Amino acid sequence: MQEKEQDYAKKTFDAVAHKYDEIPFFKISARNVVEIIGKYKGEGTLTVLDVACGTGNVVLECASCMPRASFDAVDIAEGMLEKARDNAKVQKLDNIHFHLQDVTKLALDKKYDVITCAYALFFLPEADKVLQDLVLLLKPDGLVIFTSFTEKAFKVSNEILLPLLVKHGSNSAKEYDMTKWENLKHPKDIEKLCALAEVHLVEMQSKEIRYGMSIDEWWELMNNTGYKGMLMELSPEDYDSLKQEYFMAMFNHADMDGEVELVADSWYVVVNITILS
Repeated sequence: MQEKEQDYAKKTFDAVAHKYDEIPFFKISARNVVEIIGKYKGEGTLTVLDVACGTGNVVLECASCMPRASFDAVDIAEGMLEKARDNAKVQKLDNIHFHLQDVTKLALDKKYDVITCAYALFFLPEADKVLQDLVLLLKPDGLVIFTSFTEKAFKVSNEILLPLLVKHGSNSAKEYDMTKWENLKHPKDIEKLCALAEVHLVEMQSKEIRYGMSIDEWWELMNNTGYKGMLMELSPEDYDSLKQEYFMAMFNHADMDGEVELVADSWYVVVNITILS
């Protein structure tokens, strides 16, 4: 089952790689991660690993702000890594090494001061095992920083789009449970993950990320994030019908400027290895 889910993730994120790094809230969130690293570790000669790096939003922001640090970045989707490498070249960043690897099967022989994982653990079927493996890659005083969305994030769009996907024939949408704890939307869910992984929860904080978007921009967003795989399951006819119904429903939530507020509020979680007394 895990192999099937990882193949699904690879296919989905390869399909959205060309647009993924154009999404503003990922860059806003990346700056928040840099601030947390600075709070705990400063900006010195750190070794940093970014897992499920995507097109590089977090690792690029970190590398540009921390020129003396060295970075490894891994992702399962070659399309994502190609875009991340191109972005690094454009920004003239030479302190990042990119690796095509599955986060559930990491093959790395280094220890790190910091490991980051942005918006990925909730996609994984055994996130606790992944988190447990990540802390084993830390130096004795190292930290893992991961992010997930709060229960408020994308609420309006989620409540419209998921039922439409089910209606129009997405099997993945039919199987998806918005309420499961593994989505990591609530503090108790994050605490449960940390308990299962047997890691020490150092800090958990939420930050608001909000701005207005047109309904066209919302549709682009849904087509270039996690819902892409579900949308790809539809026939052309069902896709067009769903799009029309989605626009009509979202219009009811639009303000006088034709925008619906995007809420991408996020949890920022810092953990390290549990030291048994």
